Amino acid sequence: MTRNLHITLTARDIHEEELRGKVVVVIDVLRATSVIITALSNGARWVKTVASIEEAFQLKSSDVLLGGERHALPIDGFDFSNSPLDYTVEKVRNKGIVLTTTNGTLALSKCGSADEVLIGAFINYRALTNYLSAQNQSVELICAGTNGEFSLDDFLCAGLICSTLQKSGGFEFDDLGRLAIQSWKQGSSDIHAALSGARHYNVLKSKGFDLDLDYCLKRDTHNVLVRRNTENQFITQAQ
Repeated sequence: MTRNLHITLTARDIHEEELRGKVVVVIDVLRATSVIITALSNGARWVKTVASIEEAFQLKSSDVLLGGERHALPIDGFDFSNSPLDYTVEKVRNKGIVLTTTNGTLALSKCGSADEVLIGAFINYRALTNYLSAQNQSVELICAGTNGEFSLDDFLCAGLICSTLQKSGGFEFDDLGRLAIQSWKQGSSDIHAALSGARHYNVLKSKGFDLDLDYCLKRDTHNVLVRRNTENQFITQAQ
């Protein structure tokens, strides 16, 4: 069975009605999806994403911690920023995490009609693609983008996912998917160099987040699949 794979370039471009019957993968490499994967890998019970700071504060409790950012900066009163390095085992084990960010959680808030929602990043791409290869549904890769604009880091990750699925077979790619594969082939040998002119990459670099960039751009460091459950929380299972 040949399955279609389509890429949505920004959260602003999501058409919810077109997600029905699909497996959706949301990608916000720098940094929301990398944070979600890390927190769950380090023992968080679940991560719930919300669109607003106000909603996050309403969910705060002794067993529920708050994380996120607005325009790459920490939010006053939150337990964590949007740096994956904050979410250590000692801090997150057995806790629920409520996360709100500028781009990634906005994209996730628009995926309610999808059959299944998964979290994608460079750090878990192998577990993700292994799972997608075994399914019989069409796939939508949603790049969160940055403030409604195209973000090259998310697109390169989509290219890695497409390239890996192309090798496994069974997927049909449109021209955008083929462009993503080509972009990945050109940039894969040095992702930092490939992103050296990218706006969001440079915003984070200018704010001193070099360690975050190194962490988020490593490949296949977390062998976990992250999916949304029936309670609209993200949980993980080992692959």
